[in-house]
Amino acid sequence: MHHPAREYPVGRLLLAGLLATTTAPLLAQTAAAPALEDIVVTAQKRAQAVQDVPIAVSALDQVTLERLNARDIRDITGAVPNLVLTEVSIGPSMSQISLRGVNSQDPEKSFDPAVGVFIDGVYLGTSAFNLLDSFDLERVEVLRGPQGTLFGRNTTGGAINAFRTRPTGEFGIRLRGTLGSHDRRDLTGVLNIPIGNIVSAKLSGFILKDDGVYANGAGGATGAKDRWGVSGTVMVKADRGELIVTYDHQKDDSQLVPYIPRNITTLDPLPALRITQTVFPVPATITPGFGPDLLCLRGGRCDNPNDRRSFATDAHFQKSSLDALTVQGNLDLTDSLRLETVFGWRQSKEKVYIDFDGTERTVFNVYRGQDYHQLSGEARLAYNAGDALSLVGGVFYFESQYRLEQAIKLDLAMTGAPLPLGLLYANGSGDEDRHSARTVALFGQADWKLADTLTLSLGARVNWDHKTIDTAFFGAARAPGAPYSVLEGAIPTRPLTSSGGASKGWTQFTPRVILNWKPTPDLLLYVSYSRGYNAGGFSARAGTVPDVTTPFNPETINAYEAGVKSDWLDGRLRLNAAAFWNDYRDKQEEAIEPGPPPTFTSTTVRNVARARLRGLEFELSALPVDMFRLDASLGLLDAKYTRYSGFLGSGQYVSVPGQPAGTLIAADLSNLRLRRAPKVTASIIPTFTADLGEATFSINGQARYASSQYVEFFNSARGLIPATWTFDASAQIGFGGPKNDRYRVTVFGKNLSDRVNIASFTNSLVDFSTVSAPRTWGVELQLRY
Repeated sequence: MHHPAREYPVGRLLLAGLLATTTAPLLAQTAAAPALEDIVVTAQKRAQAVQDVPIAVSALDQVTLERLNARDIRDITGAVPNLVLTEVSIGPSMSQISLRGVNSQDPEKSFDPAVGVFIDGVYLGTSAFNLLDSFDLERVEVLRGPQGTLFGRNTTGGAINAFRTRPTGEFGIRLRGTLGSHDRRDLTGVLNIPIGNIVSAKLSGFILKDDGVYANGAGGATGAKDRWGVSGTVMVKADRGELIVTYDHQKDDSQLVPYIPRNITTLDPLPALRITQTVFPVPATITPGFGPDLLCLRGGRCDNPNDRRSFATDAHFQKSSLDALTVQGNLDLTDSLRLETVFGWRQSKEKVYIDFDGTERTVFNVYRGQDYHQLSGEARLAYNAGDALSLVGGVFYFESQYRLEQAIKLDLAMTGAPLPLGLLYANGSGDEDRHSARTVALFGQADWKLADTLTLSLGARVNWDHKTIDTAFFGAARAPGAPYSVLEGAIPTRPLTSSGGASKGWTQFTPRVILNWKPTPDLLLYVSYSRGYNAGGFSARAGTVPDVTTPFNPETINAYEAGVKSDWLDGRLRLNAAAFWNDYRDKQEEAIEPGPPPTFTSTTVRNVARARLRGLEFELSALPVDMFRLDASLGLLDAKYTRYSGFLGSGQYVSVPGQPAGTLIAADLSNLRLRRAPKVTASIIPTFTADLGEATFSINGQARYASSQYVEFFNSARGLIPATWTFDASAQIGFGGPKNDRYRVTVFGKNLSDRVNIASFTNSLVDFSTVSAPRTWGVELQLRY
């Protein structure tokens, strides 16, 4: 039996061991060693050393990202406590991010992510194309906890702030090629070009290809990657200001991560949810659980937890593109007053073809076509009156629109009709949605030095949000027996069955108070209160017009935090810690409501829950000797619902004898564990470096731990990721140039123990999962000139 509470001692022992093994050699050290780097971040909308910022922020510079052999930002997971970051297999370069137990599970564009992702100051309003490539990143800042004051809506869990390298003003080239397992073939490059005294440019690009790392027992999709992108930047830099313009174009024709069939023949009991409804239409025994699956019972493939292969042979790929323009401008109006602006425009087009059932049969295929664009702008004034007072304030504007057309090919045997598989299909039925969002905000923060060592920060933001949705549902485009493939997309002749629209606006105030005390240059202590919120909206995922057009309201988090940041032993030991308590109110969660036949229910989103999230976080970096560096992190999280009343539909309970079709069972769902919220996350990253005179040799390892976590809302055992250690390692030699960095050869391995776990699970008309990547390896060649 699983006992989550017993995972905490593992974390305490790990922390104690880290402190003991690190500080002992440091205290015995006699020869001077170089100090740890002091990364400059903009977590408070102004440049500060990371150790001077009174919030929990993890900063990873370009050197750190190279040590992790990061292909994209998923690889930062092990370096940041209480962070879970995975890929979503429903669109281009999509990520699912959970930070301190706060996440948004659904990547549908009508929902807002709970952890904001920013690139060069531009907020990415959708999960598509936010799994950022890491090659040209100068640094990544992970701000943990609500950031509603300076970063706005949809940062209740925190924010990932990524910045690319700027043009250097000098000629330079950096190329990196990677060959690896599964025929991996990556090529990335950056070219810096000086144009004049004040103008410089940078060109960069990447090509990422492989044959797919996932097993498919029928020879279908293996998740093969096929992405490329180019970027151009021009920077004009004068005495009192600068202007940086960047244009990006990306294409993603990758296969999606293949789905694994998880269909069952018997009752799959769920946790002991409290049934609160006492009178049923039919007196019966009610068991929370997923019942036997029609696909399995009618001759389809059944769940085999030991066989983690897909058998999908139907279309399972995408054709997507992104264009983006970013304009950054900074101007020193006076010696103490600075104007900073950032403008962003992004447009993406997606055509995605999904084989959800993961079997060799045609059972549940979906086409999703989406056009999305956003426009955003922010202008800030930053005032610095010496050490006594610092002010930052500004205005923010954001708007987005998207259009979705969806079509399905569904075997009618899955609707309960007494039919064998493969006889009749719902051909091309589906929905179309048009959605728009607009936000205007005013914000500001003042840092006032009360004494030489004591600073009070007061901040506030007011957001005005407005959203509109129009939805339409369509019947089958062709007769049930007629040939149809989702590769044909959404056929224009589909008959309209229902439609509607709605709009709604909200106003939200998010304050922040921070008191920090810095008794010495190497020690900072702080306490803070802040509020974050996720915007209200509409659920385009819902199955009826009333459910789509009924708005849900914003959810808020009141966050309390205390922390310490400290450097010791002449900057050779760094230990940061934070304790937090988050009160989650009006939480947006799944709500099951009555629906039309044949499903009789519709799952939508309502403000039906409250939760409490509390925890501890530790980050340690040490340089015991010149040749050895140790980085480690530990996150402890206690996340639970404090209130959650809802209903179970026929897909979430088993009744003996059975209830009439459409019966909803009232239940208390507060016993459920929050998804993507492991109680313990930890990492140990040792790096050994040796100066060989004409070359530099280094070995890097990474051990990451995450305790058990559910990835499925109702806590099905099929959606439980067990406690897992993951091990990566690399060795590299650099030579040439004054720093031995002109040429570099790296050999690396990922997931060396070849541990493959469930990565996602969805209970739907068919049950399906994805799995994590197996062991991979590669050789990387890099040229820097």
